[in-house]
Amino acid sequence: MRIVIKVSTRRFVLLDAGEIYFLESDDHDTWVRTARKTRLRSVRSLGQLEKVLKPHGFVRVHKSYLVNLDRVREVRLRKGDDNDWELKLNPPVNSILPVGRTHLAMLKRSLGI
Repeated sequence: MRIVIKVSTRRFVLLDAGEIYFLESDDHDTWVRTARKTRLRSVRSLGQLEKVLKPHGFVRVHKSYLVNLDRVREVRLRKGDDNDWELKLNPPVNSILPVGRTHLAMLKRSLGI
C-alpha cells in the first residue's frame, strides 16, 4: 500500500509502507527514514502518522520513534544496562533505536516474544 507523506503544502511523496524503516519526532518535525540517504520531513505529527501506519506493521517503540517491524534485525539489551532495550535495523540503514520502557511490553507482544 502506498502512503502519502506530505512534505509541504505543495509537495507530496508517495512511498510503499515497506520502504519506510522508521519515523522520528524531533521537536515539531517528523522525519521519515527510508533506505535512501536523505530523510523526508513530514508536516504531519508522529501520532498522526502512527494511525496511518499501524495497520502496516509499525509500532511505537519510544515517544520519539515509530518503527517498521519488518525492518528490525535485532532486539537487544543495551550494553551495561539490564533494563534498557534497543533495536538494530536492517542494512543499509543499520540504525540503533532506543526502546522506551513504557513501550517494551507492546513491542514484545507485536514480535511474539
